[in-house]
Parts: sequence; C-alpha cells; structure tokens
Amino acid sequence: MNGGIRLICLFTALLVSQVSWSYDIQIEANAFPTFAEKTPLTPKEALYQEYNTDLYEGSQDFSDHAYWHKITFPKTYPFSQQTFYLELDYYVIEELDFYVFHDTQLVEHLRRGALQDWNKLGAVYDGILIPIILSPFNETHLLIRKAGDSPLLTPVRLLNNSEAEFSRLQKLIFWTAIISCLVILLAHNALVFILLRQAGFIYYLGLNALVFIALSIITGFSRWLFNEAFSQWLVANIFLIFGVGAWLLFRFSLHFLREVKVPSPKSFLARHGDWIFIIFLLCNALLPVKTVAGLFAGIEVFLFISCTYWGVKAFIRGFIAVRFYLFSWLFLIAGSIINTLLFWKLIPINDFTEAIFPAFSIIQLLGFSFALADKAKQSERNRQLQLLTDQSTGLPNRLFYFDELPNQIQLQIKNQQPMALVIIDIINHHSLSQAFGPAKADAVMCELMQELHQHIQPIEGLLAFHLPNKTHKRLIRMTARNLAFISTTPNMLETQIQRVQQMLEHPTQLNKIQFRHQYKIGSALFPSQGSNLDRLYQNALIAHNSVTFSSGTWAAFTDELKSDHAQQLTIITLLREDIRNGRLHYHIQPQVCLRTNKIIGGEVLLRWHNEQLGPVSPAEFVPLAEQAGLIYPLTEMLFEKVFVWASQHQDLLKTTSLSLNISALDLLQADFAQKVYNSINVHQLTPEQFTLEITETSMFHNNDIVNNNVEELHKTGFKLSIDDFGIGYSSMLNLVTLKTNELKIDQFFVMGLLKQKSNQYLCQNMIHLCQQLNITSVAEGIEDQQTLATLKDWQCEIGQGYFLYKPMSPDDYLLLLQETLCE
Repeated sequence: MNGGIRLICLFTALLVSQVSWSYDIQIEANAFPTFAEKTPLTPKEALYQEYNTDLYEGSQDFSDHAYWHKITFPKTYPFSQQTFYLELDYYVIEELDFYVFHDTQLVEHLRRGALQDWNKLGAVYDGILIPIILSPFNETHLLIRKAGDSPLLTPVRLLNNSEAEFSRLQKLIFWTAIISCLVILLAHNALVFILLRQAGFIYYLGLNALVFIALSIITGFSRWLFNEAFSQWLVANIFLIFGVGAWLLFRFSLHFLREVKVPSPKSFLARHGDWIFIIFLLCNALLPVKTVAGLFAGIEVFLFISCTYWGVKAFIRGFIAVRFYLFSWLFLIAGSIINTLLFWKLIPINDFTEAIFPAFSIIQLLGFSFALADKAKQSERNRQLQLLTDQSTGLPNRLFYFDELPNQIQLQIKNQQPMALVIIDIINHHSLSQAFGPAKADAVMCELMQELHQHIQPIEGLLAFHLPNKTHKRLIRMTARNLAFISTTPNMLETQIQRVQQMLEHPTQLNKIQFRHQYKIGSALFPSQGSNLDRLYQNALIAHNSVTFSSGTWAAFTDELKSDHAQQLTIITLLREDIRNGRLHYHIQPQVCLRTNKIIGGEVLLRWHNEQLGPVSPAEFVPLAEQAGLIYPLTEMLFEKVFVWASQHQDLLKTTSLSLNISALDLLQADFAQKVYNSINVHQLTPEQFTLEITETSMFHNNDIVNNNVEELHKTGFKLSIDDFGIGYSSMLNLVTLKTNELKIDQFFVMGLLKQKSNQYLCQNMIHLCQQLNITSVAEGIEDQQTLATLKDWQCEIGQGYFLYKPMSPDDYLLLLQETLCE
C-alpha cells in the first residue's frame, strides 16, 4: 500500500499549501490499488475487497474479467467542502463505472463506458471528467470498475477546479479544430469528386469519411456527433471500420498508380488483393478483439511495405505526382503505428500522443489531396504531350509545328531573326512496305528517325523544340515519312545538311538485306522565303519536291521553283480532290464596331490543310483555283458549309453578320445570284445576315451577267463589299459597278499607318470617301493600340485585325459571342 500512502501525503500537502495542482497517476511508479473481479460484485462489496498495486500492470491489458481500482482521499477541513476531478484520456473501454463513497455511503455513480448509456451527461463535451467531492467528516473512496474486450487502459489525472476548466476548454478547442478540418476537407473532396468523377477519387472520398469516423471513436467525440446507439455500434465494430479504411486505401493506391502500371495489372496483389481484406473482415466477426487487433497490425505492415514499394517504383518510372503520395504514406503509417502502440499500451497516452494521430490523419489526407491535384496536372501534361508528339518515336509532330512552335519562337519571328527550315523526305517508305510489310516498314522508319535525332543532337546551330515533359528534341515528324528541323545559323546550313546526308547514306540492314535509304531534302529561309511557319513549310516542300536523282538529294527554295508548272499542277490536283471530298474548312475573324467596341460580325476565312502539302495559304491556292476553273465548286462548297453551320446557330448569329469571300469570276456565272439565294432559302436564313466580299484585284468585265448578278444580290438583301481596296487599278470602276455597301481598306495601308505618311493620307481619304458615298468603311490588319486609336479618330466604322481578335474556329467564335452577350 506504499503507493496509497504516498498519494494521501501528497493530497494533504497540496491542500495545506492551497496552490493549483495536478497529479498524474498514469505511470507505473504511481500505480494505484487494483482488484480483479472473478465473480460479479456490488459496489459496496467491492469497497471491502483487498486491493493490490501489483495487479495494476495486468489491469491495463486485454482481460476476460473486470478490474476495480480504488483511490482513497483524506477528509477535508471540518465544515468545508473540496471538489477534485478525475480525467480519463481513453474512450473505448466498453464498461466503465465510477463510484464515489463517503466512508461506506455511496454518493455518486457515473457510467462512462463506450457501450453504456451515460448518465448525467452535460450539454457540452468535456471528456470523461469525474467530479469527486471530498467529505469533511470521512474518507472519500473512488472505485473505478472497467470491463470489455479492448485494452483496459486507464490513463488518468487528478485536477482541481481551475485545471479542470482549462482542460475542458483545451479539449473543446482541439476537438473543434479537428472536426472542422475534417469536415471542410470532406466537403471539399466531395465537391471535387462531383466535378471530376474520377474512379479512384471515390476511394479517397470514402477514406476521408472513414478517417473522420475512426478519429471520432478514438478521441471520444463520436458520442457527441452521433446518437447513443450508433456511437456504441461504431465502438463495437471499430476494427470493421479500420478494415474498410485499409481496403479503401489499398484500392485508392491501385487506381492512383495504375497510369504507370504499378503494380502490374497481372500481379497477384492487383488481381486478388481484395481477398486479404475480405478475410480480415470475416475474422473480425468470428475472432476475439485481441486476435483481430494483431491481424490488423499485420495488415498495416503489409500496406506500408507494399504501397511504399509501389510508390518508389512509380517515382523511378517518372511518375512525379507520387511524391505527395509517399509523403502522405509517411504520415499515415507514423500515425497508425503510434495509435497501435497506444492501443497495445507500449507508449503512454497523454495530450501529446493523443494529438499525434488526429493531426497526422489530417496531414495525410491533405497530402493525398495534393497528390491527386498533382496527378491531374501531370495527366494534363501527358495529354498535351500525346497531342504534340509522335507516339512511335517520341518526336514532336505536325500539330506541334503549327500550334506550339510559333509560340516558342515568337521572339525570333518578331525580330525577323534568320532561320532555315529543312524538310527530309524518306521516299523509300512505300517500297519497304511492299517488300517487308507495313509494320516492318514503320518500325524501320521509326528506328531511322530516332537514330537521326541522336545523330543531329550535337550539331551546333539547330533549334531545340521544348516539349511539355521538360525534354527537348531537334527533329519534328511531320508525316509518316517526313522530318523537319530548323537551323538558327543559315550560314552553316550546308555543313549541317551534309552531316545529315552522311548519316542517311549509312547502310541499313533488314532481314539480312543491306540497303540505303532514299531521301530528298528541301530547305527554305526565314524571313526572305517565308514570313511565317506555314509559308516556310510550304516553300520547303516545294524545294524538296523539285529534287531529282540527277540533281542530288538537296534543293534550296528559289522563286523560280515557286512558279514551277509541275508544282502548280500538284497543288491544283490535290485541291480538286480535297474540294470534291469537302476537306477544306474555314475560320472566322471577328469584326468590331469601332464606335461601340462590340462585335458586329465576322469574316469567313477559307483554310486548306492538305495531307501532303500541309497548310496552304489562300493567297497561293485561290489564284490557282481561278486559273483551273475550280473557283466555282470551291465557292459552292464554302457557302454550303457556312450556311449549314449558320442555320444550326441562328439564335447566336441573328444579331451579327458574316462576310463571305467570292471571286469576281463567280459573278460571271449567269445563275450565281439565284444559286446563292436558293441555298439561303433551303437553310432558312436571311440574305441580310451576309456580306459578299469581292477581291478587287480579280478583274472582271463590265457586262450584263455581272450587272444582273449584282442587281439580283442587292434585290434579295445581300450586301456587297470590295476587299483589298486600294491595291488595284480598277478600284473606282468597281465601286460604281458593284454598287458596293462596304469598302475594306487593305491591311498593307493599315499596318504601315504609323510609319508612312503616304499610308496615313490614303487611309484617311478612303474613310472620307466612304462617308461621302454613304458606305461602310472597314479597316483590316489592325495590329496595335495606336493604329486602333488613330482609325477611331478618323471615324472609321469597323475594325478587324490580330490586335482585336485572331481568326478562330466556328466553335470558338460562338463561345465569344456567348461571352459578349452575357456582358
């Protein structure tokens, strides 16, 4: 009974000194007297039993019977009353009763077991805080009876009034912070799941909810979150909750890492790992809690080893998002181990150890949330990488060339820094396919392209193309057999191409047959032979198509090649085929009212992207179409595409207009106006919605057919506009002949407005001419704010140019109209 004597002496000294005090009897040195109940006893019978401090250690473990603890307090000063509080920091003991005796009289009985209905429950949760009112006349005895399948841990502290009040407040703040964090995190994750609907995210969401419930059980606030019956059910099935949470974590890991095939979908754990948790849940229903606790500890070790190994393996494979996953695992397993050590009473329960598991749980949930966000970013980068690269070789593709490369070399283009585009065409691809089959031929081509890329990597003066995965390449695979690279040192171009030729001349062996690749190389210089990448690519193709076996394997672009009849015939042939198959498309460049700054319509711009030639400028193929008689089906195809689209979106387009470009040759068709009007009627559109733009450099004769078409178009409601006004000799004649409603000032004058006085005079006079003739003035090619302000000052009515809006797809144009309507 030495421990009891020391406790009594301590109480006496503290009462005499009248200072704030607390006494922690959790540690073994201050173990209090204990009695093991073999048969059921009443509280009064238990009061007279023999208590022994030697039994205290055994009373903190799993047990098949109940234990009693007895703490005796000395009487207070006569006619005074002193109250102390016993605080318990463990909340999963199934049966827990507190009996307060004044001598042999029972004055208080409080039930605080996890599976009991608590009596005298306060409105505010203050933990298990047992008031002990000391008798001034007799000794006061506190008996604690505990029983259940869980460890019978009773880490208690004795507190005075002020310390008890501070403990209540401290726990309230702590639990409020924990609950708030978990609820906010759960709500956030639920919203993210609703938005993303990712299969793996549902497991994370479930894990979040399970962690919330598990913490509520362990820290004791489940009784204040749920009703008595559900709270008790949770405690009785705590390892069921833990098991489901472990399974959710396992499934989350599989889904999170499956992009890098870690673990392998064919592995045993990936296919049958769920059975481990099913077996555990069955054991939870059949085996004692102590055995189930041991099995769960084994599952924790299994998850830690497996998931950590998977995470490290995924990181080695380049899955960067796994870094937050591993970070979360570190905190999760640390918190779980600490919680397990508390459960098995290997470390003491106190304020610090009690707070570790909730804090670590929140940190690991945040970490997994960051991991999901990081994964989403990496998935987007991978998606962009797939769009911009050739999957067989890993080289940038033609989409990269036309969409991404202009952004990467924007400064070089703006500063007109000299460059050279080189196209390499492996022309024996077709013969290889015939000899060895398409699969073998493709494999040979991919191997050649990768070897060529490795070969040109050390060559100085070649542009590096930066990909979304932070790597860079120096070759672009434009088509199945075409490669391209850009030299930033055109003065060294001959040497650079010779290096490439040396590599391509090296023999290749296939099926024990040694052969040399046949190839053609073409080059074009920027900016002298192409002011943009589209034109540069086109001219490089023209150059490479001019290569003959007698002239060598490389040809540089010249102006003579551009006018070569054979090349023009190729363009005309391909254009005829693409018109017949409807492969041309269009963009729309918005037009803005310069007085109100509102979009009043858009110009339909014809676009042609041929499989062999790539993008071809309208300035290149429209004149050829006029020469070859293809302009009529070309106009008809464009009108049909635009009218079908406009009829499907009349609600958005009814308050704006669309400008369609036609050739002057179209007006020489006797039935042109009638065909256009009939097409409008078929699609239930109104002619007033459309303006027909005629490029005034395409000269037409003043004859009856033209006059009749013009009259008919005006009569039915179409507006007519002269495009590129000012750069031809027949402008004034066209103004009269077309009875034009609109005049478009060519961008040549507008873009040089701030540099050339002559351009200023011409533009200002054209605007005044429009005002005098009562026709609409439209300025093309507005590229900066100062030009826009000048045109506004001159009262130009409509503006168009890259500074206002770039040409865009029809879908993007509709989105733009929707946005402006919502403003």
